[in-house]
This record gives sequence, C-alpha cells and structure tokens, in this order.
Amino acid sequence: MFDIYALAVSLIRGIIFANVTSIKSRSVLKTLRDTLSSFIDFIRTASSGERDDQRGNPLTRAQVTTAFPHGTWQRNAYEDYRSVLLDELIFPCVYATKGFKSDDQLYLFIDSDDLSDPRHIRTLAKGLSTYLRQARQLDPNTSLVLLAKQNDDNSRTVEEYNTLFWELLNGLAKLDEKPWPSNIPRDIDTDRWCFCFGGEQFFTVVQTPAHQIRRTRYAPGLTMVFQPKWIFDILFSTGVKRAGALAKVRTLLAKYDPIPVSPELKNYGEEGSRESKQYFLLDDNVPAPCPCDKLSDSEIIAA
Repeated sequence: MFDIYALAVSLIRGIIFANVTSIKSRSVLKTLRDTLSSFIDFIRTASSGERDDQRGNPLTRAQVTTAFPHGTWQRNAYEDYRSVLLDELIFPCVYATKGFKSDDQLYLFIDSDDLSDPRHIRTLAKGLSTYLRQARQLDPNTSLVLLAKQNDDNSRTVEEYNTLFWELLNGLAKLDEKPWPSNIPRDIDTDRWCFCFGGEQFFTVVQTPAHQIRRTRYAPGLTMVFQPKWIFDILFSTGVKRAGALAKVRTLLAKYDPIPVSPELKNYGEEGSRESKQYFLLDDNVPAPCPCDKLSDSEIIAA
C-alpha cells in the first residue's frame, strides 16, 4: 500500500517550493511554511486513522516518553514542563513537583494554544472524564496536565490568554455529562464558587508564554494543571497542616517571583476570596477579569 502521508508531503512541498523562489517577503514565506506544517499534521492524523473524538486519553510519564520521541512538539512541551519542576530553584507548588516525581500526574496534549478551539475543548472534556475515573487510585499529589504546542511567534497577550481560558471553561461546562454539584453556587463572583466538571470540584492553574514578570505563571508553551480538590482534604487534613503548607508556598513564591505574592491567593471560602481570580494571574497584582457571570448549562444534559 502506498504511503499517503509521504505522497501528500512530496506533492505539497513541490508545489510550494517551486513557486516561492520569486517571493521575497519573509511574512509570506512564514505563512506558507505554517500552512504546510498544519496540512502535514492533518495528513498524518488522517493517514493514521486518528479522529478528533479518539483523542483525550491521558498519558502517564512512561507513555509520553514512549509515544513521543525527542524532537516532537509533544516531547518538547513535556520536557519543558519537567525541567521547571526539577530545576535547582524550587518551584513554589511543591505538590506539583511531588506529583511528577511520584508519577501520579497524567498528561494531555493539544496542537495549538487556541483554547476556544472546539477540538481542544472536546479533548479536555474527554481527558477530564477519563482522568476522574482513575484519579482516586493515584497519590494525593495527582493532577491532570494539559500541554499545548508552542507558538513560533508567541503573539498572544496575557489578557488574550485569560479570555481564551474562560472560553475553554465555558465550553467544558457545555459538554459536562454530570450535573453541577448542588453545594457549589453557579455565580462565579462568590467566595464558594470553583470550577466543576464530572461532578467534581477542581482547582486549576494556567501558565502562558506571555507572562514575563510572574515566573510561576510562565511556560514556553501554554500549560494548564487541573487538581481535583478532594486532594486538599488529604494533604491539608488539619488546620495546622494547611497553615504550614500555605506559609511554605508563600515563602517559595517570594523567592521565585520578582513580583509580590498576589493578594488574590487566599483560602477557599475565606471572606473576600475569589477562587476564580486565582486560576489565572496577570503579570501584575491586578485581578484578571472574568468575562462571564456564570458558566453555561450543560448541553449534554439538556439534550
């Protein structure tokens, strides 16, 4: 059987490069290169029989390194994430580092950082559903890590990533197959709200390539970490443990970030706290805007 992927690549390269010799504009060449790259990815997916709805299977550390050899964008994204956690300068979220070392994190990959892309929303919805079915068999430091393919130009701003982040959460709410927990308000601007999916409460953290000052929220490629909140009931089983853990994290933040600790980082349910403002922190100590009062109702349940 002939190799449709190799054939398509040869044809496209021949057509494009035969006609770009007279083109001087670098921007035009870049556009052609990006178009070619996207089409190659499409042909690779089609020729392997993979479809969008077959994605979203969380991978273990071993599965990532087996499936994606060095040089692939997925492996690059994973290695960048790994290097931050294992750097000599201790990453403030020590529980993320512990979860990585104990191999209790699972990983998802998306091929762009456009979080409003319906493909990516479906991928994450499936990934979260699959993850929840096995999360309680993992260590309390577990989390689901979403890693995006890095942009060549990193043209998005921090504010644009914040908007995309909320579009993603809203899209996930539409695909949720389980009712929103009755003990969590739907109104986002309250001290008891948190993101929920699959009947579970989550805390999530976003890192972007646009962050330049707040180092804890910078990553070469868009990164999102989803932690089921029941893990905090285990890790912080007493008030003393919670206070000690938060004090340690704040001390590490002060060493890691060249900006004062965000005033939004408060205990869940504390008067004046807004967990929604902790998920995505800007590059200065101004709260990131939330574009919606509440997330959409589930279209799956409504159907």
